[in-house]
Amino acid sequence: MLLGNYNDCTVLEELPQGFYVETKDGKDRVLLPKSKAPKDMKIGDEINLFIYLDNEARPIATTQKSKACVNEFAVLRVKDINDVGAFLDWGLDKDLILPYNNQLDELQKNDNCVVWVFIDVKSGRITSTEKLRKHFDREISELKEGMEVSLIAYDFQEERCIDFVINKRWTGRLYCNPVSTKLRIGDSCTGYIHSIKEEDSLITLSLSPIGFDALVDKHKEALLKTLKENDGFLPFSDNSPPEEIRARFGMSKKGFKKLAGKLWKQGVVELSSEGIKLV
Repeated sequence: MLLGNYNDCTVLEELPQGFYVETKDGKDRVLLPKSKAPKDMKIGDEINLFIYLDNEARPIATTQKSKACVNEFAVLRVKDINDVGAFLDWGLDKDLILPYNNQLDELQKNDNCVVWVFIDVKSGRITSTEKLRKHFDREISELKEGMEVSLIAYDFQEERCIDFVINKRWTGRLYCNPVSTKLRIGDSCTGYIHSIKEEDSLITLSLSPIGFDALVDKHKEALLKTLKENDGFLPFSDNSPPEEIRARFGMSKKGFKKLAGKLWKQGVVELSSEGIKLV
């Protein structure tokens, strides 16, 4: 049985309170409450179920879809807070606990937090932590400079950088003024591997494609489409604030200027202090 995960099961027995199912390895029998079972379920059916622990720490199965599994990173919303810790909405009837000693900062209801889900060795219960560092994979040979990756922002260092979860497996750092990105804890975005130091598994990130050709390929058509949709003119120039350019085009001001200059040399656009105009 994979606790805190999805299991292939076979229906063995029907009782007034629900169905007993057996996990694929044949070692565990778990109750699937009738309220969580398909209406047409019958003995012998095979079904994929999520198994977790009920309020009495007994394994229980459900057809509900969990937003996180054990040994995974996840972005979850704070549903409630009491004297034990925060309780996170992970899609099941019973919320996932985030104990106070596993929190980094004070949380409020409806906050998003990035956590690692695991089974506590002492209690045997499924729990979570915001202390992510030791759970990242330090084997980074699969990553290459310039590679496109999915990112989740999990730590902000004021006016210096943002730390991200990479592909729900590794960690990397973007050096920037966090305010200019308008990102918040738990936000997802696409990024790129800027550089890798294999000796200490340090990964530096970029929000723009690495290399000028990659930058042009990614943003050229989008910029031209936006120009056409706005009567061939956009009020962005050397005088535009970097944060406005990033918010509008998803790229740095430096990258935007390079792209605009390339299009100007190709005779596609005209540039002025007022903005960029489609020829």
